[in-house]
Amino acid sequence: MNDKIKKIANQSLQGKAISHDDALYLMQIDGDEIYDLFYWANQIRLKYFGHTIKGCSIVSARQGKCTEDCRFCSQSTYYNTGIEEFNLVDTGNILDAARCAEQAGSDSIGIVTSGYSINGDNDFDKICQSIKAIVSNTCIHPHGSFGELTREMAESLVKSGLKRINHNIETSERFFPKVCSTHTFADRLNTIRVAKEAGLEICSGAIFGIGEGIEDRIDVAFTLKKLDVDVVPLNFLHPIQGTPLEQNYPIKAMDTLKIISVYRYILPDKEIKIAGGRERNLRDLQSWMFYAGASSVMIGNYLTTKGRSVLEDMRMIEDLGLELVTSCEDSKKLAGN
Repeated sequence: MNDKIKKIANQSLQGKAISHDDALYLMQIDGDEIYDLFYWANQIRLKYFGHTIKGCSIVSARQGKCTEDCRFCSQSTYYNTGIEEFNLVDTGNILDAARCAEQAGSDSIGIVTSGYSINGDNDFDKICQSIKAIVSNTCIHPHGSFGELTREMAESLVKSGLKRINHNIETSERFFPKVCSTHTFADRLNTIRVAKEAGLEICSGAIFGIGEGIEDRIDVAFTLKKLDVDVVPLNFLHPIQGTPLEQNYPIKAMDTLKIISVYRYILPDKEIKIAGGRERNLRDLQSWMFYAGASSVMIGNYLTTKGRSVLEDMRMIEDLGLELVTSCEDSKKLAGN
């Protein structure tokens, strides 16, 4: 057992912050010692989350025609990716997706719209109506990802019943200009600040495999720690034909697990969610993501790429002796009291 890894892990177990240098050391662990890294990441996860896992699902409510040039994204108007494009779907479609997510065991449904922001009062009103419909007709939490938000928009979303907003910072501040030129890292931080001030929980994370270095991966984690976000989704590039990153190779499976583990050391008590690209980057090692420190997973399809079948994920979680917990179970308990 590597004593230095154990010492760093004990800091996380005691709720103490680890240093940037310690995180860099962990990210460079290789060989047999990587299993020590995973072991302690799992111990940290067990302390804060026990044997429980949360699942979430998303629905693409408006797709394509995005004016931003994020180099990894299939929905940008800058790239010819051939995806299906559509305007904002009806409340009924969103509610149907929420009910499917509820049946799949998800704790939440994320309504996701393409574009820099929600344009027009009509679309925004429809989003608010959809949130209210989810609250009234299901027991899962409505979350959303709507791009830039004003204070007024954020407050209206809260009044409609939105619990949490997703707004990923994507990568480090240093590397961000190489990923997107149509808005800034500061723009992203501002939306997070606005949402937080309005009373929304924050789901914010990153995407890996886009050309970033080890330092960038670590810097993102410390930025998220400073922002005190509630949930940290980790995405791994699934290269899309037609985008500038279509030729990027997947991250090695063990390196993908290493990223998950180091994030658990840096963010010991935060919900770490494994999202897009896990199938391509983890391949046969998908079940290892929990041992590496993950406490949450996205269930079902992503925005423009297919996910693994719900049945396979349910079986994986059960086989590991883990328990998928949902807000629906909490609702049943309250109803019984």
